[in-house]
Amino acid sequence: MNLPRGLSGLTVFLFALRADDSVFKPIVRPDVYLENIKALTADKMGGRGSGSENLDRAADFIAKRFESFGLHPKMQPFVLTSRARLGSGNRLQFTVNGQTQSRKSSREFVALPFSGVGKAAGAVVFAGYGITAPEYGYDDYAGVDVRGKIVLVLRQEPQEYDDYSAFEGRSYTAHSQLANKALNARQHGAKGVIFVTPMFSRGSNDDRLEPFVRSAGPGDVGIPVIQMRAADTNAWFERAGHSLDDIGRDIDRDLQPRSFAFPAGVSVAMEVDIERRSREVRNVYAYLPGETDEYVIIGAHYDHLGSGEQFSLGTPGVTHPGADDNASGTSGVIELARWFSQRPGRLKRGILFLTFAGEEIGLLGSSYYVNHPALPLQKAVAMINLDMIGRIRDGKVFVISAGVRGVVEPLVGKYPGLKPDLSGSAGYGASDHTSFTGKGVPILFFFSGLHGDYHKPSDTWDKIDAGATATLLSLVADTMTVLGNQGRDVSQ
Repeated sequence: MNLPRGLSGLTVFLFALRADDSVFKPIVRPDVYLENIKALTADKMGGRGSGSENLDRAADFIAKRFESFGLHPKMQPFVLTSRARLGSGNRLQFTVNGQTQSRKSSREFVALPFSGVGKAAGAVVFAGYGITAPEYGYDDYAGVDVRGKIVLVLRQEPQEYDDYSAFEGRSYTAHSQLANKALNARQHGAKGVIFVTPMFSRGSNDDRLEPFVRSAGPGDVGIPVIQMRAADTNAWFERAGHSLDDIGRDIDRDLQPRSFAFPAGVSVAMEVDIERRSREVRNVYAYLPGETDEYVIIGAHYDHLGSGEQFSLGTPGVTHPGADDNASGTSGVIELARWFSQRPGRLKRGILFLTFAGEEIGLLGSSYYVNHPALPLQKAVAMINLDMIGRIRDGKVFVISAGVRGVVEPLVGKYPGLKPDLSGSAGYGASDHTSFTGKGVPILFFFSGLHGDYHKPSDTWDKIDAGATATLLSLVADTMTVLGNQGRDVSQ
């Protein structure tokens, strides 16, 4: 994990009681569930780092598990940058009021590792946060034409420090990912992107550039992308009769975009030179057909941090096994695939068992999947995401839902010891379900919470509470069955 009423149709009871009707028996065997986690966190998996052979081993392991249940696993390849470095040809010039200024690479501007290579020059359009989010009723590109232009875009999201933001409160959504913003700009016709940091929301004068990241990340987005200091754009806004800080505060106040084209006297010329190595990674999936062409998605990311590098919160250079994050969710998908593939009869709807690569470096696998779906997304009635479900404490599990309200609540009483928090936000929304939210697919997100071993080498299999997680997976399976059998409108 990297930065949610009544029932109809058949509900299958997914648990059994002993003769005295007092002891709960989960559908998943805790010891088998834990064996998957041990396999995914073994030394030969090397922390399942993105772009590594270790991640390939994990993909093969998942596929073999699916195959052993009689399913037909498939791989969905996509390309990410495994290593990148700046070349010598990075340049930036901008002209305001007839005055042309140059900036020095790395010190006064920096190319982003996923940038396209080449030149871009021309007029500039301010495109707010660079976000198109119909699910939140927000679009920075509404009413502004950026075709053939360079767009200036704020990093992060509107109302990022507001617990009650229309986005996900203090949790970043997939729209905050810089690569997603760059792709959105390209899809709107822009030929280059410049990012600046929204100083008005920082409460400080921290206008530093983010360092160039050399390790694994998103692939080439196809247009030049850089970051420059917000202070260097002040004269641009002054010529347009605006203030960047005022505009930013106004957007945060009412969530109304304030995009505009800068006057003709403002122009930019930039060149990006990056040397990169690319590598193919794979999402792994298997489909269990139902009686109709509609289906439920159950997903989890199987990648982790490898040896930590820039994402480690512990000791970089040491294997980060990622037992809870997210071998726990991956093993959950595997065991649910086992159970549903072996139960008698079929649900009305199919089930897509889907595991993602590249989550830790920007939701890359799920973002790629929703733009290249194996099955039509309009036929998906819900996406259920399992991320960090192995460290349940005092029975508490966060459940974030969007578009499928009321499905889980009637079921929780069956599961002793579980205390689902259905309040809507676990304060941690940056996981693969957000890619599906952006495409209008209803979601459920199960998450047992952060802990002191998060993104550290100490996130090991022996700290997983397999018994409590097996109980949670029974609730998830029950939820899947309800979604798989009830009427088309699952939101009610």
